[in-house]
Amino acid sequence: MKYPWLFLLLVVCMLLVLYAAAQRVIQVLDGTPQTATMEQPATPQSPVVTTQTAAASPVRPSATAAFSPTAAASPRASTPTPSTVFSPTPIPTAVSADVQGYIAYRVKDGESLADIAARAGSDAALIRSYNRFDGDVHAQQPLIIPQTDRASATITSQSIIVQRGTMSAAVALTLDAGASAAPTTAILDALAARDIHITFFLSGDWIVKNPELTRRIVADGHEVGNHSVSHPDFRLISDEQIGVELDGMSDALYAAAGVRPAPYLRPPYGSYDERVLRAVIARGYLPIFWTLDSLDAFGEVKTADFIIDRLTNTLSESKRNGAILLAHCGNQTTADALPRILDRFAEMGILVTTLSKVL
Repeated sequence: MKYPWLFLLLVVCMLLVLYAAAQRVIQVLDGTPQTATMEQPATPQSPVVTTQTAAASPVRPSATAAFSPTAAASPRASTPTPSTVFSPTPIPTAVSADVQGYIAYRVKDGESLADIAARAGSDAALIRSYNRFDGDVHAQQPLIIPQTDRASATITSQSIIVQRGTMSAAVALTLDAGASAAPTTAILDALAARDIHITFFLSGDWIVKNPELTRRIVADGHEVGNHSVSHPDFRLISDEQIGVELDGMSDALYAAAGVRPAPYLRPPYGSYDERVLRAVIARGYLPIFWTLDSLDAFGEVKTADFIIDRLTNTLSESKRNGAILLAHCGNQTTADALPRILDRFAEMGILVTTLSKVL
């Protein structure tokens, strides 16, 4: 060979390249950190379980508006931080108290709030603020009672599912949100144009995907109830998982809009049994069903005329008083029909309002 030194140089270079490649492979197999970093998954939140006999204070939904961040569990690590800063108008919270648990109770004829509070181991002002009403109670009014002295209580929790309110010449319009958000802006515009406030049941997943719409719902003065995080059938999951779903939605709402949900829970799919009712109530929520379903999410696609006629003409006057109406803010037909629905109720002298007003 004419230039043996050149051949040896090439061999040495090849050996160095192979050695470097081998070291790289060893680093990967051993899990040695590389220069580029990967985003680590959020640490899952430990489930919190509250039962009727638990001594620990459960995470509470809001009494009248925003809880301070220290008054409830911190938002879950997996909840994205809103892209813009939202500063809700400060509203006084309920009486500061160590809540030991919750019970549900339906007021009987002749009972006063003071009497109920004394027998339930609670405080009248706390019950009033938590349930969002003024004055005294009235017969058939459903309550979620935060207990501060359970040992002194002489009444026990009832398995309540609310299907209607008691207010005459008024209906509670409730819109569930869990799927599309496309028509929601038009719905909010129609409500704002008429200065009407209603109740939205939002899922945590919907909130995370639509933080700006969530902030507008709150800023416009609407009431927000809990509709879980991922919309599971509560009959098919444990009490522990139900608690995680409820707390997760509450955390998502707080992260997006700075408020906690009203003490109302609409079970996903409207599915419930005795166990589900007790689990939800133990978390501080009143289970809400409906008087009339618009059917906008059931069966074939409906026309706007069908939705209008069903919501305004189906119920008799007596059954319409305090009725809870169900529709969905992800349904374009409902959005198209809503202005005429609101105007029709106004012509009939029917107030369209929130759940807390009707109950």
